[in-house]
Amino acid sequence: MTTAKAAVQGLLGRLFFRDTTVTHAEDVGRRFRRLVLSGPALRGVEWTPGDKLQIFLPDAGTRTYTPLRWDASTGETELLAYLHGDTPGARWARTVRAGAALQIFGPRSSLVVGGPSPAVMFGDETSLALARANGEPGRTVLEVSEPEETQGALDALGLRGVRLVTRRADDAHREELVDAVAQALQAHPGAPLVLSGRAAAIQGVRQGLKARGTAAPALKTRAYWAPGKVGMD
Repeated sequence: MTTAKAAVQGLLGRLFFRDTTVTHAEDVGRRFRRLVLSGPALRGVEWTPGDKLQIFLPDAGTRTYTPLRWDASTGETELLAYLHGDTPGARWARTVRAGAALQIFGPRSSLVVGGPSPAVMFGDETSLALARANGEPGRTVLEVSEPEETQGALDALGLRGVRLVTRRADDAHREELVDAVAQALQAHPGAPLVLSGRAAAIQGVRQGLKARGTAAPALKTRAYWAPGKVGMD
């Protein structure tokens, strides 16, 4: 059933969205899916690693992803979708096949990472594209439900030196997360700090670092999701 919000976004899409096609779709383990989108509308587009892209799903409105890469000369971009739960976005990502037509909006600025001053980054399974943009080993900490599945996705992306902390009930792993982020900041003095992923985890890490008196010269946050909430990016 199409929601009123999705209907409005569909009308706007005819004016502002770019038309594209899924040209490749493959599973990366059980929890991730790699998608390549192509089309003339993607050519000549300015993109910075960490930018966000919104995909219009006719029955659910837009869902937000961080591209892994963008080739403005050929008109091609690549996404890694995390397949979690039975949400509209996860159902779409599980079943979409090469040849599917899509409307996308963006890319737009979201979180700037990498560059001359790589950040220390915290996130989760929804943050792998951001981790890839951040680049250097030893600077990224991720809270994950299934470490082996996430490690397989990291290997497929060629990412090394990412510390994985297993997510536990009632946030019993919070101190381990704070320890891991604090250690990364100590190992890279002067690095900015980027917090992404689950809203409650971001808040917990911020509070834990503040309680320890651990600070970074610059702090950027972006909550991608929270249980029971939609429309976050």
